[in-house]
Amino acid sequence: MRNTKTTVLTVLMALVMTFCLAACGNSDKPEDTDLTGTTWALSGGSQGGTTVDKATLENLLGGEMTYTFAEDGKVTLALSGAEVEGTWSQDGNSVSLDIQGDTGTMTIDGDKLLLEQSGVTVEFTKK
Repeated sequence: MRNTKTTVLTVLMALVMTFCLAACGNSDKPEDTDLTGTTWALSGGSQGGTTVDKATLENLLGGEMTYTFAEDGKVTLALSGAEVEGTWSQDGNSVSLDIQGDTGTMTIDGDKLLLEQSGVTVEFTKK
């Protein structure tokens, strides 16, 4: 069991540390949530049936991770006190990001913003 948790934590940490921006996601219901002017904080993650809570992920990362979506199409990714800027656009529940040349998609699913890749999901909630 410990080996499985270690593997899941390692995968989640690697996914978050590389900003997971090569993600793809689906949702059966379209959302009309406009991200403009909002900030979303890391709230947890999962792989298969195993979940990892916010405190565990923040402990692994050394602090909070957030995405802030500005009106001018700019996004700021903050992780452990460091900030990186990029651009974003939204089409329904799909959010396209470009941060320092890394591009990817996040999905709005109700009150969550999700990064999904290779069976791993990292979720963010609005601050």
